[in-house]
Amino acid sequence: MKLEEKRFKDVAILTFVGEFDTFNLPMFSERVDRMLEDGDKLFILDVRLLTFINSSALGYLIQLSRRVKEASGDVVMSRPSKFVRKTLTTLGLEAIFPIFESDEDAILYLRKGKDTGQIELVSSEPEKTLLGEVPVMFRHTEPGESGELPPNQVGRILNLMKDGLLFRYEAKTDDDPVEGYMKPGTKLKLKFRQPFAVKDHYFEMSADVSDVSTVEDLNEKAAGRVLTIMVAYDELNEGDRQLLDRFVEDQQHWSREAHRNG
Repeated sequence: MKLEEKRFKDVAILTFVGEFDTFNLPMFSERVDRMLEDGDKLFILDVRLLTFINSSALGYLIQLSRRVKEASGDVVMSRPSKFVRKTLTTLGLEAIFPIFESDEDAILYLRKGKDTGQIELVSSEPEKTLLGEVPVMFRHTEPGESGELPPNQVGRILNLMKDGLLFRYEAKTDDDPVEGYMKPGTKLKLKFRQPFAVKDHYFEMSADVSDVSTVEDLNEKAAGRVLTIMVAYDELNEGDRQLLDRFVEDQQHWSREAHRNG
């Protein structure tokens, strides 16, 4: 990531270019910590060229906002990229960082206390690769009547937890085979990505089905039934477990911070 700094009187404007993640977080935090020590307390984060941010980097920005507000300052964002807007909206963090269409509007807000130019994020389209629409591949681990393993199926993750996950599966036909084997106690193999936890990585594990519920799908184009499936992780390597635990903890932290700032 490239970080550019410019100023307007007592306002520091930091422009992000590229990807902000765990690798370059120490460089950024050291630089900002020095600025805080030197008395800076009005910050504009220009994120129009920010293409990716992971949970550790976002967690630091949330922490920075709190620290600056405790010092009677403020941190705002200007010209957010589509990725950033969707990230804030999807994670419910739009209350933490006031958003502005230009650096000029942000400066006016910071120096005169006016809310001019704030962007309304409520109607923004959620980022499907963050939460709620993450695809998960799954299959039964037991061979079928033919002696072959069932094919992979695709569901959508609804919620990630430390000990398991909840996903939905839309029946494709009236006699969909998934409905035949999906019941408590069924062992599944799962594979999915969660780029906000770690970029370009697949989580793979075995899991036991703990609960299955069936509802009628309100979408007329669907086959008519949706399975909501809760699973508990069985075999998961320690590195992936730590990554998922951290992501769940970050989600809980962001939720608390959004509530405090709402």
